[in-house]
Amino acid sequence: MSSYILKLENVSFAYKAENPVFTNINAEISENELIVIQGESGLGKSTFLKLFNRFCELDEGRILLNDRELKEYQIDRLRGQIIYLPQLPFMIDGTIEENLSFAFDFQAHKEKTYNSPKAEEWMSYFQLNTKLNENALKLSTGQKQRIALIRALLLEPGVLLLDEPCSSLDRKNRELIEKKIESLTSESKVTVLMATHSEVTFGHSNYRKFTIKGKKLQGEEPQEAGMA
Repeated sequence: MSSYILKLENVSFAYKAENPVFTNINAEISENELIVIQGESGLGKSTFLKLFNRFCELDEGRILLNDRELKEYQIDRLRGQIIYLPQLPFMIDGTIEENLSFAFDFQAHKEKTYNSPKAEEWMSYFQLNTKLNENALKLSTGQKQRIALIRALLLEPGVLLLDEPCSSLDRKNRELIEKKIESLTSESKVTVLMATHSEVTFGHSNYRKFTIKGKKLQGEEPQEAGMA
């Protein structure tokens, strides 16, 4: 077994053939690694994340998950292991608890069990002063982002793809989120890829930064916390 959990080999992708988003990308991502993906708006940070659970399909090359090509996995099984959290959180017209639990009815997560006490614990941690029976659509965008993150955490992914998870949060709540993201890789053994246009404030763990520039992915050596 290789030391990486994800490997990109000569990956290219385009929405239109004449204007590729990425060309010939190669990268290896280790298990339990924290990857920060940065770059200017519109260069493909979100698209890059969506390649890993096949919301976007490759034009050339391949991506491996645990030494197997993504296309070899049943799509439900793949998305049960790799969860994508978009910048704009999806909410149904219902209570907070209904919004936290509905994903467990999906085929990708049918073998998982919703944990209501754990949900309340996460809500307290993220300082959401709301009740599970409140209407989720009345929440602010920042509150919805935290609810969506809790939903993803309850699903216990092996790989978590975070698309601007702190974009609507103030500094205090952003630091709470980033602290939890750090602990996911060290304590919960989750591999995290986080796209952001902002500088991060990770306090303890090392992480690796990828920058999207010129249709390429430029990788760096692991960053020591506080040096980004």
